[in-house]
Amino acid sequence: FGQTKEAGPVITISRQTGCGASSIAWAVCQELNKRKIPTQNGGKWNLINREILQKSAEELNLDPQALKHVISDKDRGIMDQIVEALSSHYHKSDTKILKTIQDVIKQFGSNGHVVIVGRGGASFCAGIKKSLHIRLEAPIEWRIDAIAKRLDFSKAYSSEYVRKTDIERDLLITRFFGHKPDLSVYDVEINCSRFTEKEIVETIIQLASIKGII
Repeated sequence: FGQTKEAGPVITISRQTGCGASSIAWAVCQELNKRKIPTQNGGKWNLINREILQKSAEELNLDPQALKHVISDKDRGIMDQIVEALSSHYHKSDTKILKTIQDVIKQFGSNGHVVIVGRGGASFCAGIKKSLHIRLEAPIEWRIDAIAKRLDFSKAYSSEYVRKTDIERDLLITRFFGHKPDLSVYDVEINCSRFTEKEIVETIIQLASIKGII
C-alpha cells in the first residue's frame, strides 16, 4: 500500500471495553471538521469503524454480517462452519479474510483523514509517518459502571459484558498478529476515569497538532 510520507494523516483509537471510543472518535472528527483543519482534497475527517467490515466484505464478496461473526472468534468451531457455509462460489479461508481486513484498514489509513476505532488499527497503520495512536483505558469498576449506565445493564450483566468483550478483543488481535496485544505501538495511553470526554477529545487533537499530523 505504499506507506510513504504522503500517506495519512490517520488517528487510531484502541480501547478497553467501556471507554466510549466510538463517541470520542466521532467527536474528534466533528472538532477537526469544525475547525476546518485542511485536508489534501478539501474533504472531511471521517470515523471508520463498521466501514472496515463493509469494505472487507465487498472485497471478499461476502455478507458483512457473516464476516462480523467470522472475526469475532467467539467459537472457533462455529467460525469454521460459517466460513465453509458462506458460499460454494466464494469459499474464503479465515486467513484470507483476516488478510483482507488488514489490507482494508491499511488502505483507509493510507488514504488519510480518518479516525479508526479498534481492529488493530495502530499496528496496521504503524508504518504511516503521519499517524497518531491512542489507547483508552480505565479501572475495571469504572468501566463496568460506564457500561451499566450507557447500555442500561444491571451491574452483574455489565461486569460479565466488560470482562467477556475485553477477552474477545484481545483474542482478535492475537489472531491477527499471532501474539497478545503489544502496548508499545501506542503513542499515548489515556485513563478515561481521570478526564471528561471533552477533555479527552481536546487532548487527542492537541497531540495530533504537536505530532504535526494536522
